[in-house]
Amino acid sequence: MTVNEQPEHVEQAGGAHSVEEPVPVPSEIATPEEIQPPPVPTDELEALRLENEHLKQLAEEYLDQARRARAEFLNYKRRVEQELEEFKHLAHMELIRKLLPVLDDFHLAIAHLPEEAKDSPWVQGLLLIERKLWAVLESEGVAPIEVVGKPFTPEEHEAVAVSGEGPHHVVIEEIRRGYRLRGRVLRPALVRVERRGTAPESETPTNERKRGEE
Repeated sequence: MTVNEQPEHVEQAGGAHSVEEPVPVPSEIATPEEIQPPPVPTDELEALRLENEHLKQLAEEYLDQARRARAEFLNYKRRVEQELEEFKHLAHMELIRKLLPVLDDFHLAIAHLPEEAKDSPWVQGLLLIERKLWAVLESEGVAPIEVVGKPFTPEEHEAVAVSGEGPHHVVIEEIRRGYRLRGRVLRPALVRVERRGTAPESETPTNERKRGEE
């Protein structure tokens, strides 16, 4: 292109340059009308409400069943612990009950010791063994039942002989010692009973004893 050559210009009528108009583009931002969910029919809302109520009812029932199951489990656990404790106690009682004849033999041997043999070393050893055995039983809660002079009671006494006349039964002799274990009768005492017309002192009312003392 030479200096004299000039670029050609395209002119429209009137001498003005042509300007292209922008092409309209739909907006990419959703309108509020588009955000709102479509309306749900009334029958569907009622169905959802009923389903929600049903689920709540099921949840309450399951929670109640869980609470009941927990309470039943705790009761079962407590009952098993009590039964286990009772079993241990019964086994303990049975073992001590089997030792009582050994203690009876000691008492029988000591009661029939000759006077001249009481100071011998082997007799003192025998007495020491008896005291050790009794100390062990006493530490486990074993206690003798007092009988002589007491009113006869079937729970604590077993009568082998009854003599005399009267409405009151009084223990006059102990043939075999009885024992309690922690307040419960472990073995009743074998006793001899006498019937008397007057009640023993332990059966006399407190007020009557006080008046007699005055």
